[in-house]
Amino acid sequence: MFYDVAKFLVNIFLSIYYKFDIRGKENIPKGVPLIISSNHIHWADPVIVACRTGKRHISFLGKRELFKNKIFSWVLHKLTVIPVRRGEADVNAIKSALRVLKNGKVLGIFPEGTRVKEGVERDPQSGLVVLALKSKCDVIPVGLRGNYKFRSTIHINVGEPISLKEYYGVKNDKEKLKEISLMIMERIKELAKG
Repeated sequence: MFYDVAKFLVNIFLSIYYKFDIRGKENIPKGVPLIISSNHIHWADPVIVACRTGKRHISFLGKRELFKNKIFSWVLHKLTVIPVRRGEADVNAIKSALRVLKNGKVLGIFPEGTRVKEGVERDPQSGLVVLALKSKCDVIPVGLRGNYKFRSTIHINVGEPISLKEYYGVKNDKEKLKEISLMIMERIKELAKG
């Protein structure tokens, strides 16, 4: 309920502040657990992805530092944001993320782990791939592009689902996880270019 009301109100604000060019929303299947994975260039990206890619409720992973303020922390919990300790294997965050997927919901992840300016290269973290393999969920790549100024156009390009079935039940070492992560990130970058 809180999520739906917040999404409705934020959508009104987004419609006033930005223009949107959205492509590929039909690539997001209904009624199945999945992971939406996007590039992250602006603080508003999770809000934009959650509000503009369809009707499904998305639980994003968010850095633990966002939860320091009690009021903001309360809002984030109501929006089902999962706090993550960056730079380490956060077992609680992994369990919470897997629970979202086990319950048939949508998980949102920015594989680079932080905001990265357009044109800047940063290797993705392997957490996205670990969660996709453990949950056996498809990854929906999303490319974002825009300057985020008032009345500018934000381009949202949703790609076709990426299945990792060929890696299920196989021992995937660090190098293989990195390789898969880079493959997904490459697809996201292609989508961001349009």
